[in-house]
Amino acid sequence: MKVTLSTAALAFVALVLCACRAGTEGAAAVAASPWLTPGTGPQNVVSGSSVERFFPLVDGMVYTYITVNEVGDQGLLVARVHRSDAYHGELRFPSGAKAFELAPDGVLIHARGGEPTYVLKLPALVGTSWRGEHGGQSRILDASAVIDTPAGHYEGCLQTLEERLGDKPMRYSTTFCPEVGVVQIEVAAGANYERAALKSYAPPMRMREDGTERLPPTATPDVPAP
Repeated sequence: MKVTLSTAALAFVALVLCACRAGTEGAAAVAASPWLTPGTGPQNVVSGSSVERFFPLVDGMVYTYITVNEVGDQGLLVARVHRSDAYHGELRFPSGAKAFELAPDGVLIHARGGEPTYVLKLPALVGTSWRGEHGGQSRILDASAVIDTPAGHYEGCLQTLEERLGDKPMRYSTTFCPEVGVVQIEVAAGANYERAALKSYAPPMRMREDGTERLPPTATPDVPAP
């Protein structure tokens, strides 16, 4: 599978993820890269906020998404979780990281040089609204969504929508599912469309000549994690 991303994908990656451009060899290099070694952050810490159920920051866990655009081109998105403390964490990827805060009233994203904005806001009820990260108006559309992705079947999910109007209108639809987090993101901008659907959510994996081996939490990595 060739790993490619459209302009629309790059727009939604700014929300929670970062893209990796590569061919088949590049995808294997990503899977074996240092940022996929076992996590180094604290384990079994919780914020106490009910929002953490829909945005768990479990240190060391890796999200892998399959993307598809309006013409059927497929790609790959990968991000690893680093938990800093009970209230803060990051999604890390080869080209950088996004910092998040688990607050009592929702999930905040901390962008460099700007004020923090909400990714998801409580209460987890249909109609809850807030100013979105991309300058649009966000709201919860469904508080009991059901969705199927390559990773499996999910129920009791929150589906949000951010709409930005003006000369360059865009729509960002995100589905957060219990104990997993973001399982699907859809972005529409004019004639461009991109969807990222969760393929796996698991501890780090190491690619070997004879297949893929999962690294246990106590494994000693060959190279230091960032």
